[in-house]
Amino acid sequence: EKERYLAVVSEADNKDFGYYARLFAGLLDTVSVPVDENDIFVGRVLEAAPDEGMECPSRKLFAKGHLIPDYERLLTKGYKGILDDINESAKSIGTEEAAGYAENAKTVIEAIRRYALRYSEAARAAGNQRAADALLKVPYEPAYDLYSALQGIWLVHMISSCYAGARDYAFGYIDEYLYPYYLTEKEQGADDRQIAYMLAGFFLKTNEICGRTAHNYKEKPVLCKSSKQYVLLDGGRANRLSELILDAAVINSMPQPQMTVVLSESSSEAFKDKVFDTMAKVTDKLHVYNKELMSGFLNGRGLPTQISERPAVSACCTFDIATHACREEFYLPTAQIFCDTLFNNSFSSKEELLTKYGKAVGKACREYLEESRDPDREWTRMVFVLDCLLLSTCNELCEYPPYGLKYRAKNIFLSGIATLGDSLQALDKVVFNGDIPYERFIDALKADFVGYDDIYSQIMSLDRFGNDTDADSYTSEIANALVTAVENTPHADNEIVAPSFYSLERNNVWASEIPATPDGRRRGTPISENQSPTYGADKKGLTALLSSVAKLPFERTAAGGLNLTFSSPQRADILKALITAYFKMGGIHVGITVLDRNVLLDAMEHPEKYPTLTVRLYGFSEYFISLPEWQQLAVLERTEY
Repeated sequence: EKERYLAVVSEADNKDFGYYARLFAGLLDTVSVPVDENDIFVGRVLEAAPDEGMECPSRKLFAKGHLIPDYERLLTKGYKGILDDINESAKSIGTEEAAGYAENAKTVIEAIRRYALRYSEAARAAGNQRAADALLKVPYEPAYDLYSALQGIWLVHMISSCYAGARDYAFGYIDEYLYPYYLTEKEQGADDRQIAYMLAGFFLKTNEICGRTAHNYKEKPVLCKSSKQYVLLDGGRANRLSELILDAAVINSMPQPQMTVVLSESSSEAFKDKVFDTMAKVTDKLHVYNKELMSGFLNGRGLPTQISERPAVSACCTFDIATHACREEFYLPTAQIFCDTLFNNSFSSKEELLTKYGKAVGKACREYLEESRDPDREWTRMVFVLDCLLLSTCNELCEYPPYGLKYRAKNIFLSGIATLGDSLQALDKVVFNGDIPYERFIDALKADFVGYDDIYSQIMSLDRFGNDTDADSYTSEIANALVTAVENTPHADNEIVAPSFYSLERNNVWASEIPATPDGRRRGTPISENQSPTYGADKKGLTALLSSVAKLPFERTAAGGLNLTFSSPQRADILKALITAYFKMGGIHVGITVLDRNVLLDAMEHPEKYPTLTVRLYGFSEYFISLPEWQQLAVLERTEY
């Protein structure tokens, strides 16, 4: 329906935001309002294969997403109150641009109101009286109980993801801004079990946005593709609703939404027990972060306490500033730059190499930051007529992102850290402090080690990162060099440049373009994943692995990810002991998967037998049978404990 509408609508030559506001309004007035008889909350998109010849998705109307909307403001003020604030700001500013912003906001908000009222009628016709009553008010007016709050959030979230935007609109600290409505729901007679099931019904809806698609394989032909939905919980501020949200995650037990828990020293032992009991049950659908490290990073960037004490992740393992920014990200090709540095220079020491490499990394980072500020870059031409209404400063300034934002969260992802560290060790021991000439070693890399068995055997005899040995010092050293290069890159005052050791799937998809590396990796094979050792390198057990990874300079990073794979279910107390000890050593993140290698192999042969089998990829879960073969094999490559 969306694509058919956009295919026939007239397209102005010089489109301004008024055009996009009217386009959005026309779309919402056109699409249907389907209600399933089993819906607890209503609001979904009809789906079908694209028409023949249809180019999908259309980019006439699209936004960036990648943000945590201010749903608290929506619930307390409603769009009506937000529009009142915008009109007041526009009047105070007094410019033509501000007046245009206010007029566009009115167009968008009134369209959402009409859409909600149509949905109210459809819900009433389907016998869902509570949804019908709620949508007579929300999201235009403030929410009045927990059900109306969730229904209002869902309608906006679905519209943002599927009609106006792209992907990754996160829910943020939902337990905190929903808590007053939880109390109202209790006062109305609901018990905690009923509320847990209500929340599970809300979480169920998030799976309708991405369905059984994969982020890099079976994508839907719509802008939201395989959008991931994230719920944040802060263990230091947990309340009774936080616990019920974890109960709902167990009831739901589907890939969406991903539960992200930020744990701190102030988190109660009872809440920690609840978190790890939930992790033991839902495994790959919940991950945890070390709040002390994340908040410390934000404090070091001079952010106010109300932001630094609320560290946020809005997708995957990606740093964000909740309600204040649309996150941006750059996967810095660290391994490619490392190889280019080696091949185009000659070095006699690792210190000399690291100096040159750091400059090259800094240059690539600087070029990205400069490009990201280009007013003609696509990012700055995204359509924000809906997103801006739930971002902190846009409505006060009456400006669209990125110019209406006080902060720009810029993730700089540093990939293949273990490959780089093991490579630095090989160069230091085999070349700089060994008997192999530098030029001959480089020839071996260019030849993919074919004909250089003597060099290859020396390399493969070395220890590797991940076994709690002296080899870890090389990975720590090059990790610090990378972070320093990012930190030293000039940036604008409102840019929060955040390095993290994270690769997403780049460790695999970049494999063919990265030559053989000094650690013995051959061309075409993956580099190391996220913060993990190279596949199969960790041989001394889980505690040795955690000890190694904790040596990385996480206090200088904002997020990133570590995936642990278990061959059998683990007790909650074991998970708690491992992960809390790891955090005390300096670790920043853990997500887990429990899998049986034989089951995965059988699923590759007989996918029809395993429709609900999920695995953790990076910061989220996917259905195993929805993954491409190379991704399935990558999961199988991970060390099982």
